[in-house]
Order: sequence, then structure tokens, then C-alpha cells
Amino acid sequence: MIAFPETVLERVCAAVGETEADNTAFLPANVVEATGFARRRVAAAGESLFDLAMRAARQIPAEELAEVGGVVAATFSHEMRFPALAVRVASALGLPPSTPAFDLQMACSAYPYAVYLAARMSADTGRRVLIVNGDLQSPLADPSDAVTAPLFSDAATATLVRSSGSGISHFAALSRHSDVLSCPASGPVKMDGFGVFSFVATEVAPFLAEFVKDAGEPPFDGFVPHQANMYMVRRLASSLGMSDILLTSGEEFANPGSCSIPLTLATRARPGRYLLAGFGAGLSAAAVTVRFSQP
Repeated sequence: MIAFPETVLERVCAAVGETEADNTAFLPANVVEATGFARRRVAAAGESLFDLAMRAARQIPAEELAEVGGVVAATFSHEMRFPALAVRVASALGLPPSTPAFDLQMACSAYPYAVYLAARMSADTGRRVLIVNGDLQSPLADPSDAVTAPLFSDAATATLVRSSGSGISHFAALSRHSDVLSCPASGPVKMDGFGVFSFVATEVAPFLAEFVKDAGEPPFDGFVPHQANMYMVRRLASSLGMSDILLTSGEEFANPGSCSIPLTLATRARPGRYLLAGFGAGLSAAAVTVRFSQP
């Protein structure tokens, strides 16, 4: 576990695919009930991840964007190998060429990693850092997989991060190699649903329980996990004794990848202290504690 100056998420803005898909038209009723994903959002024809990222970032007031001293992009589906998504966003926002900008790729666990890195950069520079987090997953889904394909959705988020200089935040990670959830460079996404569920139940739950115990932070106002499957995340929250503070958005947006965490914050959260947790592909898991201050 790593302790570092308290991290404040000052703004979290989101953009979702323009098309709403009705999963009840594609999935058996028992699968819809088990996943909790009755509908999802899919990017419109010709809409890129960069387009979604800019839609999210442009929601942050211009005067706040002008204070950004770094950009971190978390994605595994950027339509270009390079330039990096962070570089494209920084340039489109008119940030100085001297602004540090880079991408990271940790799939389902990416957001907590991005928060930690952005927080450290903010603490070192004394400036705010922008996190762009999102994926276009629908083009990477195997259309012949009638059960898995309708689970994935498309979204992007923009988070403005500041190191407060007082208080403590914590970060920890867990990773090991497995092909239970994988995606070759050319796609499609391949998932063993039972294998992922087993990982969350047998490894992620104890990892988070130990994280909370070792962090020793005051009680959280909210718990926001990756929205991989509504049944799964509710079981996870119950095992941690956090059912009453669990926030979810999967019922509306299905699984948009790691940005399910900031998407939930943008649409469900109130100011307070939060435990954020990502888990899945890798296999990997990551957790971070933050203060959310957006009105």
C-alpha cells in the first residue's frame, strides 16, 4: 500500500455513446437479470474515442482547464497507436506543448492507477492534472458471442485532480497474468465470465478488505467499484460491509470499462470521501481513496 497526500477530484464529467441499445432484445431474460444490464450506450457511426473524450473534457470550465499542468489518459481502445490520446487531447484543449501528457493501459483497473499517477504529478508540480478515461468497447466485442457482446458499452470521462497538501490518500494494486479476460491487438474481447467472477470473489474481495483495514481511514461516504456485473458488485459490496454506501450506474450504462468508476461519480456521487476499486483484465485490481468535491 502507498500513502500519499490527499487527492481531491474537483470535476468529473462524462460523455456516453449517443445510441441507446435495449439489451432485452438481444439477451435471454435470465442473463439480463443476472448482469443487471437491461440497456447500454453505444457510440454512433463515425464517433471515435477521441470525440467522446473531448465531449467530456469540454464540460470542464475553460478557466479550470487553463490551470491544467498535465494530462493522463487511461484507455485500451484508442483508435491510434500514436500519437497518444493524452497528447491529442492536450493539443485540442490548447494546453502548452510543455504539458506532460501520456497514456496508460490497465483495462478494468486503469482509473485508480490514473488517479494515483495524476495525484503524484499534482503534488510534484502544484498544478491540477486532467485524467481522460474511456473506451470504445462495442467495436471490439465479438458479435457472434450473443451473451458477452451486449455487456460492453462506450463512454469517456474527464476528471480534474488536485493534491490537497493535507490529509492522506491510499493506493494499492494486485496483478497476475491470466487470459480469463483478454483482448488481442486486433480484438475481439474474450471473457470467461465464471473465471472473472471467481477472481473477484476469491482474490479481489480479500484484497479490498485488507486495503480498507490497513488504510485505517475514517468511514467512507461511498464505495464505487468497476461496474463489471451488477450481481457481482453487489456481492462484493456485501462482503465488505459496504452495501449501504455502494454507488452504481451499470443499470443505465452497462459496462463501459474502467471509466464505469468516474461515470458513476459523475452521475451518482455527492461530495465526500470515496473508496474506488477497479478489477478485471490482467487479471488485475487496484484501489484508491479520494475526496470528491464536485457540487
